[in-house]
Amino acid sequence: MIHKLCNPGIVFIKLIFFFAVFSINPVLSEENANDFVKFTTDFDAKCVNRGGVMIYISNIHTKNSLKVTLERWFMNYRTGDRGRSILYPLAKPEALGCSKVSNGKQEWKVKKAEWVKE
Repeated sequence: MIHKLCNPGIVFIKLIFFFAVFSINPVLSEENANDFVKFTTDFDAKCVNRGGVMIYISNIHTKNSLKVTLERWFMNYRTGDRGRSILYPLAKPEALGCSKVSNGKQEWKVKKAEWVKE
């Protein structure tokens, strides 16, 4: 006796559903979220006074939001500080902080970027 969940007809329907979802939503199947995270810099008075620039992060995708987890690094060492943000498509860049603090280099690296499922 074949179990209901292993019924070839049910398996076939599940496979059709799976392929339909990924063919309808190409973002989930093809585009890498990391490719749409963009870091930029700009001159900010408090950062320039420290000899650095303000670092910003944004989502350059035109339609989909990103959930991003960032790690902060200071003087080439990971600090253990983590930040999480939802970045909306083509929204104003979000300020992270100055590139230089206490005469040391500060930066952020993407630990994880994923699409927000709406």
